[in-house]
Amino acid sequence: MRRVLSLLPVFLLVLSCQNVKSFYSNEDQAKENQKTSEEQVAQKSIKETAKVIPQEVTSVDPDIIKFCAKIDESFKKYNWKSSDCLKHNWRTVRKSVKGDPLVWEVFGNENRIGKKNVDVTLLMCGVHGDEITPVKFCFDAIEHIEELTFTEDIDKDGDIDEKVIIVAPIVNPDSFFKDRPTRTNAKGVDVNRNFPTGDFKKLAMKEWINRYSKDPRRFPGKDAMSEPEVVFQINLIKRYNPSKIVSVHAPLTMLDYDGPIDEHTGGILGSRANELLIQMSEQAQGYRIKDYPFFPGSLGNYAGNELNIPTYTLELPSSDPRQSSKYWSLFKGAIHSAIMHNLGNDVNVAMEPDKKAHNNAN
Repeated sequence: MRRVLSLLPVFLLVLSCQNVKSFYSNEDQAKENQKTSEEQVAQKSIKETAKVIPQEVTSVDPDIIKFCAKIDESFKKYNWKSSDCLKHNWRTVRKSVKGDPLVWEVFGNENRIGKKNVDVTLLMCGVHGDEITPVKFCFDAIEHIEELTFTEDIDKDGDIDEKVIIVAPIVNPDSFFKDRPTRTNAKGVDVNRNFPTGDFKKLAMKEWINRYSKDPRRFPGKDAMSEPEVVFQINLIKRYNPSKIVSVHAPLTMLDYDGPIDEHTGGILGSRANELLIQMSEQAQGYRIKDYPFFPGSLGNYAGNELNIPTYTLELPSSDPRQSSKYWSLFKGAIHSAIMHNLGNDVNVAMEPDKKAHNNAN
């Protein structure tokens, strides 16, 4: 009995140590469980954030984020498929009258601009905000260019590596984002009548008064190049020195061309530019070609007539947003030809019939 009593303190000491060890073990386990739980929550948060903001986003510019939110809202309004606006590598320098960024995207190695055999195409849409279909058209064109540029099975008919393509999908965002879109910008100026052409000062206001009876939709502005949307277009031309320009409008149902005309009047460039015009028409089921007059302050006058840059105006059949997929299907081949046709070389690339677009859901 005495021996048992003498061992009792030792037994109590051991038991106490075990309890302490158990306590700390349980506390450590609880901390570990809490840590694991916090890590799981963090990982879940990261995954959920990634769903909202794709990893392809290269710019966290809040103006771009707001701009893309407006684009997405417009796409939803017109029952178009997702714009994937935030996934694009937008560039912007200046803003519209109301403060929206004027954006463009570049495909190809722009450091090669000016080198031999490198062809540059400038594609612009959304010049007049009430011409709804061209905006979706440019986003469809961007998707097509991405397929040519980034997929392994790139175009077999031409060398996309020798191309630089610049796309400005919405030149006049202020008018496009209105509840009821308008032709003119936020200051009431037609941004396709405000270029600093040689005849602007003499004829712009005169034609607006006499020919258009002061139609507010066609107001050229009191001074040339007074609008940021016009400066934006001019700076794209000066910065990238395009081999050709394609501007998409609606709803005049035609292809128009301004620039060097043929071999007799415009040399080899004029001849090749005319070949491309015909090819674009053929790729769009014989779409009508019309020699539409240019105007004081228009892009065709400024770039095509004065700078001798082959300038093509594609007028879609209507501004009806429900027809957007139909129009892309019809004109995809024409845009492909415009991109792949090198006006500096004997390169003449058209889409084969089996490569033409099929109708995509909006």
